[in-house]
Amino acid sequence: MKPLIIPAFVAFSFVMSANGQDSQTKTEKTTKTNPDGSTQQTTTTITTFNPETNTKVVEYFDAYKANPYGLPPEWTTRMKIKQIPPAWRTTQIPAGTIVTKEQQELLLEAPPALVKVLPAPKPEIRYYVAGGNVIAVDKSYKVVDSLRVPSVKFDVEVDDGEIEIKKKEKDD
Repeated sequence: MKPLIIPAFVAFSFVMSANGQDSQTKTEKTTKTNPDGSTQQTTTTITTFNPETNTKVVEYFDAYKANPYGLPPEWTTRMKIKQIPPAWRTTQIPAGTIVTKEQQELLLEAPPALVKVLPAPKPEIRYYVAGGNVIAVDKSYKVVDSLRVPSVKFDVEVDDGEIEIKKKEKDD
């Protein structure tokens, strides 16, 4: 039986990927053609969420599971819940989505306690809560990445302190 020889760079790559748990990065290259015909290429590296970050965010919101909508109490008065787009309520917002001016009013800036569990953002990235998602957006409000928070539920209505659970209709 021959011994298995692994090149050093393969072993090093494996060790590096196992240790780099804080965040993942992706690189975007854009090419711009100038009026004079020359081109300019820009490379942008963007920090994104990873599975460990997802776990930390879920744990953060777990403390509020019993609250209306699964949100911290002060958020239910600041969030325009009835205006939240249906997709923000039930699905993960895909990277690349542009948050329109009208939708920007519905974003809730991530509070410091939540930001602490997220990767340190690049200067042009900001964190928000959008419905049942925690999102990272760039300066043009393009979603860089998002995390769906399973404990945040909008199938509950709150009216004057009373909570009513909406029944989901069965598909026929």
